[in-house]
Amino acid sequence: MLASLMACVMSQPGDVILTETYKGGENRNANNRSNGTSDVGGTKERTLSEVSSAVYARHSDDGVIRGLSGFFTGLQARIVHVGLIITSQLVIYDLMKQLLGLPATGSH
Repeated sequence: MLASLMACVMSQPGDVILTETYKGGENRNANNRSNGTSDVGGTKERTLSEVSSAVYARHSDDGVIRGLSGFFTGLQARIVHVGLIITSQLVIYDLMKQLLGLPATGSH
């Protein structure tokens, strides 16, 4: 469980940047369609530094710039999600071992 928690914390900034990159691309494509322009061949992709700057400068609901905490947006939901998945996997693993007549994990 500790390893999954650390993995969530360490990979969250990268996932936020990836999400922001894709979200920005969808917004640009929607704007191009509404303006009647084509996005084929002429779309300028944002660089890593541009996306990181956008995440860093993002404002919270009360208008305060989030700074580094912007890179950890959604971390609590992700920890709950991953925790439930890993717990479910371990429970299913132990149940299957018991159904096969093998000792449960942790018992000797």
